[in-house]
Amino acid sequence: MKKISCLILVVFSLWMAKPAMAAGPLLKFTPSSGSYSNGSTFTVSLGVDSGTEKSAAVDAWVTFDSAKLEVVSIETASNPAFSFALGKNIYNDTGKFDVSCASTDMGTYTATTLSGDLVSVTFRAKATGTANVNFSCVTGSTVDSNIFNMEAVDVIACASNVGGVYTITAGSDSGTTDTSPTSTPVPASSTSTTTTSEELPRTGGVGTTIGLMIFGIVGVLTSFALRFL
Repeated sequence: MKKISCLILVVFSLWMAKPAMAAGPLLKFTPSSGSYSNGSTFTVSLGVDSGTEKSAAVDAWVTFDSAKLEVVSIETASNPAFSFALGKNIYNDTGKFDVSCASTDMGTYTATTLSGDLVSVTFRAKATGTANVNFSCVTGSTVDSNIFNMEAVDVIACASNVGGVYTITAGSDSGTTDTSPTSTPVPASSTSTTTTSEELPRTGGVGTTIGLMIFGIVGVLTSFALRFL
């Protein structure tokens, strides 16, 4: 009875591991999801995992929602699985980009198992909503996303590819840093106030004014007295 239980346990474990084993060579975005504020930029990694297959070259053809996202740049990853990029094309008007990577830029290629990032893609959020980023991939086609082995056979498992789903919000998020300048409050004690007076400038003091008035009165009385002489 104990042997039968162990056998059932082994069979069950193999059955549970079957989906993971069935996942063939794939392309993926990391992170595959996230929330970002409208107008901000964010960077995701485009990676590859060839499983047990040895690969000599990789093509990644990607579609994205051009109403909500645009590609700012595509740069080689800091520690790329394939360091040589054969080409990068960005079509923001139609929401597409593609990149091709290989083990070397020489005429002879070396095949190796791959697991790591290829390039870093920087997006800019354009509108709120959910933006999908997917790999264009059709089994048996070589004019889309591919993982080529040494015999130039495409071994990618399209169903295993991991696309991206990103939420664009109107508010701020923790994934980006607001670089807009901020104002520093000025303490009330150090605030200076300038008062503009609309009075006409004064030309003399009070004493001068009184003196002129007395001089004028004396002049009038003198003129009046002279009329009777």
